[in-house]
Amino acid sequence: MISHMNRFSHRIINNMSKAFTREIRTAGCLIIGDEVLNGKILDTNSYAFAKYCFNNLNIPLKRTIVCADDKEDIKSSLRILLDQDECDLVVTSGGIGPTHDDITYSAVAEAYNIPCTLDQDTVNRMNSIRSDYISKLSEEQKKSFYRMATIPSGSQVEKIFSDQSLWVPIVGIEGRVYILPGVPSLFKKLLNNLSPYLEKRLRSVVLTRYFVKTKSKESELAPFLSELQSECDNIYGKGNVKLGSYPHMEWGINTISIIGNNKVRNTELRSIVNQILENVGGEAIEINKEEEDELTTKLP
Repeated sequence: MISHMNRFSHRIINNMSKAFTREIRTAGCLIIGDEVLNGKILDTNSYAFAKYCFNNLNIPLKRTIVCADDKEDIKSSLRILLDQDECDLVVTSGGIGPTHDDITYSAVAEAYNIPCTLDQDTVNRMNSIRSDYISKLSEEQKKSFYRMATIPSGSQVEKIFSDQSLWVPIVGIEGRVYILPGVPSLFKKLLNNLSPYLEKRLRSVVLTRYFVKTKSKESELAPFLSELQSECDNIYGKGNVKLGSYPHMEWGINTISIIGNNKVRNTELRSIVNQILENVGGEAIEINKEEEDELTTKLP
């Protein structure tokens, strides 16, 4: 592992930098929590991260893994994302609370063979922002609370305080793994705050996406879409144009997505959209992203 100068900062996001140089072309997501695996809560963070990768970073999300609150499970899942999938950016969600099963920090530290230590900057921010709450805790409860300030440390570690109103840092390892909370509102907020730290290393592939809505069934669409996908592969190269069909059974319709990267001109992509509109039937019309999101997330 490459060693870098240890330079922590507790300033806001624009005032901290770290000399990590790995280019970011692909991403992976690790959702950590027994409560996800046993159905107690619905995971929305992987969905938020997928949208973030596509809309904000313009890089592909290669894989999402959900694992238990178990150190070996966390470490083996990280190995899959980092070594097998070779993801340049991995974001973890969950497992950084005050209870005994919140072990993400220590598990990731073990994976990198670095220590976890009580971080004084985080403690200071806790005491400043949550002083009224902390003052009411017993000594044992304070000890549990400060578990959330016991984070990986060493020259490979970034500690990013991206919001003046929050004490929780974004903890990064080697500019490749970033540890975020599992609470959806915090996850989304810190994820968006992470963007300025990634942008110089991003090697984005600009993606353009269109949607077509049709009442035709998938079995009716399949022959035409398969032939059109093969045609696109031959003309533009495999993977540069991707066609997908997604049923919305409650609405009684299907949507077809047409995604092209920056190797395909927009006029060419529009031509593909027009071919679909002319051939799939079922009162096919083009819809925008907001309409597609509504079909995906809402019931009629």
